[in-house]
Amino acid sequence: MKELSDFLKEFVTPKLKPLGFRKKGQVYRLDGDSGDVAFIHFAPMRVDPQAVVFHAQCSFVPEPHWQFLNRQYMVAGVPEVKESGALASYSLMPPDSAAHAPASSGVFRTRWAFGDRNRAEVGKVLGEALVAEVPRIRQLLVRENLLAAIQSPETPSIRRRGALQSELLLMVDDYPPERIQDLLSRMGENDPFIGLFTQWVDMRRDLQS
Repeated sequence: MKELSDFLKEFVTPKLKPLGFRKKGQVYRLDGDSGDVAFIHFAPMRVDPQAVVFHAQCSFVPEPHWQFLNRQYMVAGVPEVKESGALASYSLMPPDSAAHAPASSGVFRTRWAFGDRNRAEVGKVLGEALVAEVPRIRQLLVRENLLAAIQSPETPSIRRRGALQSELLLMVDDYPPERIQDLLSRMGENDPFIGLFTQWVDMRRDLQS
């Protein structure tokens, strides 16, 4: 949707680019020191002919999780990381002045919207909201912090896998073998993840040695 692309170029790129984000299409990427990546992704929704409606999502793709998802390519080379490999994500909530349906709840409340009359106003609000969110994004690029957020009882949860799988995939390089085995032992005996994870860990360590 060209209207959204032009909007992002005018109001979002000037805010995020100086903070280290790189833009590709409607996705902004921030690389962490450990190889983990954070994305801010804007997805248009054709639900209102009178407004440009979109969803803004922050996603986190730890390097180990991305490699696990693409383990069949480990020898030849894992493809470039994408936001689709998120281990955790959350929506950037709009204030009432920029929300498509401010009185609604659930996923409908996460929708941003602008029209001809309030385009500049919403652009300013979005830019300010993103700048304010960047410190949290940087914090969650630290694996220990992301793990704490994943394990938090707060709702809605930001994790996109089961709690044990998330912890194992996130902390595989940091935990000793005994801790890894303890977490695996808490899973069901016939859980297929155990075999896939164990095989991947062996491949990962072979490549790292």
